[in-house]
Amino acid sequence: MLVFGCATPIGTITKHGERFNGKNVVVKGKVINTLHLEDLNYFVLKKKKNYINIITNDFLPAVNDNVKVKGKVISKFYYQRDTILVVKETITPAKKTSFNKAVN
Repeated sequence: MLVFGCATPIGTITKHGERFNGKNVVVKGKVINTLHLEDLNYFVLKKKKNYINIITNDFLPAVNDNVKVKGKVISKFYYQRDTILVVKETITPAKKTSFNKAVN
């Protein structure tokens, strides 16, 4: 979950969700909750008094970890009967290394 660049304040995203919809952002904060469901990995970041929901296809961080996340804002994420504002984490695949080059 390490990324580069300046972080967008969580409060700004939550107050103006429609303006950020579809935009790539970097957010940082303290993990206060995690949830692993069969079809969804989800955690909540807190920065000051603001909270934001993060959806990821990666491993979940531990509660109380301070993390930076790069992702795309979805202002109307539909899950079952609820609609929520989320940041869908962008996972960059690990760089492939040729085995022969790594050994030699």
